[in-house]
Amino acid sequence: MKITYSSFQETVNGNAGEVLVTVGGRARFRLEQSGDGVRFTPLSSGKSRGLNAEAVQRYLDIYNETQSTTTSDYTDKMRNASYVLSVIKLWIGQQPNAPLIEDETSEVGEIGPEFSALEGDIKVRSHRHRERSRELVLMAKQVFREENDGRLFCEVCGFDFGKIYGAHDFIEVHHKIPLCDLEPGTKTRLSDLAMVCANCHRMLHRGNPWPTVAELREKIPQKWMPFSPHILEGNNHA
Repeated sequence: MKITYSSFQETVNGNAGEVLVTVGGRARFRLEQSGDGVRFTPLSSGKSRGLNAEAVQRYLDIYNETQSTTTSDYTDKMRNASYVLSVIKLWIGQQPNAPLIEDETSEVGEIGPEFSALEGDIKVRSHRHRERSRELVLMAKQVFREENDGRLFCEVCGFDFGKIYGAHDFIEVHHKIPLCDLEPGTKTRLSDLAMVCANCHRMLHRGNPWPTVAELREKIPQKWMPFSPHILEGNNHA
């Protein structure tokens, strides 16, 4: 899969303002447009670094030749590789033929029986692609971890598979915007995705319109929150 400069720039323009994580560097940065190229602004320092079209093309040439998203495959003087490669990975994840992630949920488990008809099979495939493009899911999880001390937990109820089951990489990823509300060709942004447990994922797909993550969270009585203090302290779950 080869990327052109125009495709790179479209990815930047379509995801301007998104927070990404550098490849290999684990530093969060904000992706921004610039007049002749792209600008990366690390959240830690706030000091932007920009690359013009010519500089970006050097990275794209190496990627197109090697298909590598490993920073060590780029020369020492290309110090922005971890930033540019993050954008390339985002581009990969937003392609119509991006690989789907093979993880903890079945194809239709979180969608419901109304999608069992032949016509619905297309909807299921579209739904899975939008929610579960492998690269987008991995990037969304990585950004979430960096924002939350390395943890993955449900944004609705707070359930943490790592703390309860020792499954630190396990979480479902929910698309906040229903497909029916998206224009044809709309590309998923990382901010469109939320980390949720299976129970809350089911509830987020109920009703018309769907509840938002915040609305569903407000419905949970405080005493039933899985990660309320008495559970964290190790008391009996019963």
